[in-house]
Amino acid sequence: MPIHIAFLHLIIDPACTVVFEAEPAESNIMTRPPRHPKEPLFSRRTLQLSLLQGTSALVAIAIVFAIAYYRGNGEFDARALAFTTLIVSNLSMILTNRSWSRTIPEMLNAPNAALWWVVVGGIVFLGFVLYVPLLRHLFSFSFLHVEDLAIGLASGVFSVLWFEGLKLWRRRSRRGF
Repeated sequence: MPIHIAFLHLIIDPACTVVFEAEPAESNIMTRPPRHPKEPLFSRRTLQLSLLQGTSALVAIAIVFAIAYYRGNGEFDARALAFTTLIVSNLSMILTNRSWSRTIPEMLNAPNAALWWVVVGGIVFLGFVLYVPLLRHLFSFSFLHVEDLAIGLASGVFSVLWFEGLKLWRRRSRRGF
């Protein structure tokens, strides 16, 4: 529904326009050669990684929705659980894409106030949507219990862990391990 898309824009738009712009440059930026003027703005590698990230989030969300729905939880439960997973996946992608070389734990101390406004705001707004009856009804969600929240949180975070592993693997392969 349009309300779900509007909610997503409350996270995605500030992340793209403020959070990523406030990120400090990678430490090796001055040692990299400049991009060739005829080279596309988005390389094939960048597009592939972006598609993989989106696909992994989609797969996680679809699995969560299907399991919840087919276990008999009902449409409103499955929808609330899938939306929670979607929001956590998006917030996790923001955290992992802050750097394509350093991991989330390594980036936690890097200053970026806008990031924390977006992350905390997204979590608070998600809490309102899930637990304020008027908003929950507007979004056609049911009340999520602690177990449901844990499933949504774990699934959303799990959907980006492969990228964190890729960062570590690339780092080790450059060192000759």
